[in-house]
Order: sequence, then structure tokens, then C-alpha cells
Amino acid sequence: MIQFALITLLILLVAVVMAVAVLNNFRVGLRFRDELARRVKFLRMDKMLTKRNIKLRHYLHTESITNIENQIRNCESCSEIKLCDQVLKDSSPVDLSFCPNHEDFESITTNETSTLQKT
Repeated sequence: MIQFALITLLILLVAVVMAVAVLNNFRVGLRFRDELARRVKFLRMDKMLTKRNIKLRHYLHTESITNIENQIRNCESCSEIKLCDQVLKDSSPVDLSFCPNHEDFESITTNETSTLQKT
């Protein structure tokens, strides 16, 4: 009986430690994604996502962190700043293929559309 109680306590202790670790990891992930959101909002990338009808929250939770960081670097090093500003001010549909993240954003839009059609 004592062995059963000890094993039960050990299992309970392991479960609590694991739950705390998972919760901590979740919080760290949320803080990291919040930092990515701030970086994206600082760039024209936020407006480009909006122009393409991609919700920032959805983008941050569906794209891998590696992809997001690559796309941030692409935006930061883009040489088409004047064209980007002009296009982002225009409310009519325009060609966005000049954007260094064009293919990635098109893929996100396509995946989002196909997901919505399946539901």
C-alpha cells in the first residue's frame, strides 16, 4: 500500500512538473510571437499583409518562425520602398509581384482560402 502511494505521488509530481513546463513554454512562445508582431508592425509588411487580406494574428500562428524571420529580413532589405509605399496607399487592386515576399504571401492566401472552403 505504501509503495502504491509513493508511485502515485511520483506520477502526480511528474505530471505537475510537466504541466508547469508546458505552460511556461506556451508563455515563452506567446511572448516571442508578440515580439514578431511588433517587428512586423514596424515594417511595411503589416500593411502588405492587410493589403492581401491576411490577418496578422493568423499569419503569426500559421507561419513558421523561420519563415516569418526570413520575410522580415526580405522586407527590411527591400529596394522597392517608393513603389511599396505607393501601392500600399492605393485602394484598388494592383500588381504586388515586386514584393520580395510575394510568393510566400500568395501561398498563405491560397492556403487560407482553401482552408475556408473546406469548412
